[in-house]
Amino acid sequence: MPEKDTVAWTAVIKGYLDHKRIESARELFDKMPRKDIVAWNSMLSGVFHNGKVEDALDLFMKMPERNVISWNLMLWGYIQQDDITAARKFFEGIPMKDETSWNTLISGYQTEEALVLYVKMLSDGFKPDQSTLTSVISVCGILALQSWGKAMHVFVFKIGCENDNMVMSSMISMYSRCGFINDASLVFKTMHNHDTAVWNAMLVAQTHHYSAKEALNLFHCMTRAGCQPDHVTFLVLLTACAHSGLTSDAWKYLKLMERWKLTPKPQHYACMVDLLGRSGLVAEAFELVNQLPVDLPVYAWETLLSACSIHANYDLGDLIAEKIIGYQPCDVGMRVLQSNIYSARGMWKDAAHIRAKLKQNKLKKELGCSWIDINGTVSCFSYNDKSHIRAEDIYKELKRLSVLIEEVG
Repeated sequence: MPEKDTVAWTAVIKGYLDHKRIESARELFDKMPRKDIVAWNSMLSGVFHNGKVEDALDLFMKMPERNVISWNLMLWGYIQQDDITAARKFFEGIPMKDETSWNTLISGYQTEEALVLYVKMLSDGFKPDQSTLTSVISVCGILALQSWGKAMHVFVFKIGCENDNMVMSSMISMYSRCGFINDASLVFKTMHNHDTAVWNAMLVAQTHHYSAKEALNLFHCMTRAGCQPDHVTFLVLLTACAHSGLTSDAWKYLKLMERWKLTPKPQHYACMVDLLGRSGLVAEAFELVNQLPVDLPVYAWETLLSACSIHANYDLGDLIAEKIIGYQPCDVGMRVLQSNIYSARGMWKDAAHIRAKLKQNKLKKELGCSWIDINGTVSCFSYNDKSHIRAEDIYKELKRLSVLIEEVG
């Protein structure tokens, strides 16, 4: 090109960044005679997209001028790196916040802090959009805050977003997560337009409530309505089959993906491994794994190891355990499972050796927990937990129920 303007320079730099050639992009950027704010922001975005946080920060500090997009890109970068502490600190220092600034930070939280920020956003005069509503409604579902979720539902109608498929998809998921499958179905039925995301949300809702037949029937309604299923659709169908032990149906849906020109991903094969393992077909599952054209995620191997433990296929369990150790040497859950397998076989010394090693390295399996929302107050519980203010009453009631169960039995 005899003459290269700023747009041409920026286009080539962006091309390098899109193909992960960071050094080439930076070299060209440094040679660029005149850099406008678009060029700086493009470079900043590309560096963050490729996980170079320190380089992005260095670039940001060197910018001769910054606009709200520059600040939001940095904030987004911290969120993508799962550094919510740095993101919050950076957000507080943004001199010119807009809706995107608030949405970006809210999307980084999966706790009640997201709701606190949402209220603050409204009080500061910012208007929520699709992104805001989707994030907040999703958090209501994650925390099972049904009262908050219903309030959001009313608000969605108040501002006229009841026809926004993305927002209503999150509403379906929220009601499902809170345990109200009928409300989720009502939202679905009252919607005028159903795109793939909406159908998928309802399929997930049915699957979470162990309604495999309803989920499979819903899929046929989806295809008859002329809606194109995607990878998520088939992942949900395979999960539904796994929960209900529908092995032949699962194979059918896996093959059906070809008709829709969809290539199965590792997650789809992981579902098949889970299903075969649950059904006691661990040898068949292992055979499938060895024939796959892709590498399975580690959790699929762990699922198969768990199946080997349940169905007492210890020899195969040993092979799989060694495989997992190669992927994640410090996987605490897998080590505990391996120890349990040794104990079940009477190999007490081997089991004790693994437990001692975990203790030596100060590694502990993370405790699972559950929670309930009663009149807006969330109570959280974990194994052998006595921290609740009414722990004495709770354990007394559990003892009473245990006696009743024994009497009925």
